[in-house]
Amino acid sequence: STRSARARAATGRTSSDPTASLGGAAFVKGQVAVKTAVLVAVGGTVLIVFLAGGFETLRDPDRIEEFLTDSGPWGPIVYVLAFVALQPFSLPGAVLIVPATFVWSWWEVALYSLIGGMLASAAGFALSRWIARDWVEQRLPDRLRPWEQRLADHGLVATIGLRLVTGYAPAADWLLGVSRVSVSAFLIGTAVGLAPSTLLMAIWGDDAARGIVDEPLVGVAVLSGVSVVGYVLYRLRQRSLPQG
Repeated sequence: STRSARARAATGRTSSDPTASLGGAAFVKGQVAVKTAVLVAVGGTVLIVFLAGGFETLRDPDRIEEFLTDSGPWGPIVYVLAFVALQPFSLPGAVLIVPATFVWSWWEVALYSLIGGMLASAAGFALSRWIARDWVEQRLPDRLRPWEQRLADHGLVATIGLRLVTGYAPAADWLLGVSRVSVSAFLIGTAVGLAPSTLLMAIWGDDAARGIVDEPLVGVAVLSGVSVVGYVLYRLRQRSLPQG
């Protein structure tokens, strides 16, 4: 009992110690400063790319095709890195995928695009969760918390559906990043949701991209059907596996 009393007394002194409070406040301020610096760096990078005319180059598919061709064996790596670097700027996936269809086979384009898209989405998700998750959690209205819980409970389906509608748009990464959707649900859902549109553009190129833009409802319906079939097959396969 004496030992317990001493432990409680020590705990009380620690919690009321002003230096501990100051240390915690300094840590929080340090985190805010780091996050602010990261946001400023990202914003500065966007501004530099814009002023340097980088976005103008992306409007010319012929120049992109020529650049990928001239990259030789480094082309796939350059392509993936370009996807990772440019997707946060809301670059439509077709801007890179369509020119790539003139350089590589359809399955190579699909593979490289999915790798680049997944890496870019994972980075956007992680950055969003690190920077804004705590801020959103503290300010989320009580009436919205049940909806957030539902989103977390059905994270895989929600991610697939969101990806079918938004494609490679980074806003989906940011939204899911500040939510309580698990990392595994995000990664699997992103891969499943991006696969149909990526395959369509890799196989049919500009025709598929134009069809998705001109007839978005038809595009969403087709992509949804393909994704549902793929998800059902995945679930059936999981159930058929022996339980360990």
